[in-house]
Amino acid sequence: MRQAVYTTARFGIFLNLQDYLKQKNNGANLTFLQKMQCSLTAGGLGSLIGTPADLILIRMQGDSTLPPEQRRNYKSVFDAARRIPAEEGITKLWSGGGPTVIRAMSLNLGMFTTYEESKERLAKLMPNNIGLSWFLASMIAGSVAATMSLPFDNAKTKMQ
Repeated sequence: MRQAVYTTARFGIFLNLQDYLKQKNNGANLTFLQKMQCSLTAGGLGSLIGTPADLILIRMQGDSTLPPEQRRNYKSVFDAARRIPAEEGITKLWSGGGPTVIRAMSLNLGMFTTYEESKERLAKLMPNNIGLSWFLASMIAGSVAATMSLPFDNAKTKMQ
């Protein structure tokens, strides 16, 4: 559920922003700064949309580690999505939202910006092997994204 909501939102937002700016650039590739803006915006907005699903994921994963009297015993994602607002208030679904937004922005900055920039540069270096250049760009972007987001991911999980 978390992946479906958060990832779909951030990819959709990023791709739409990228297409919009590419039109503004008369079809030219985005500058590195424009890629950064798209990445940060998509990460922030996507995480705001996905924070309730993220909170539910963290709680359901951690429930079995709690003492029996503190367990919430959610039956499903849908049970948690219904009970949290009913028992704790609607805003509780966005607990840990600040660190979640920061983590998502750093992840997207590392992933999308690095991937797009690497893909363009590697395609120029290897014009006859686009598949390999895209694969390498993915590896570079994944490594940078993981490195940039890990500290924020740790803080976010502890807060939720």
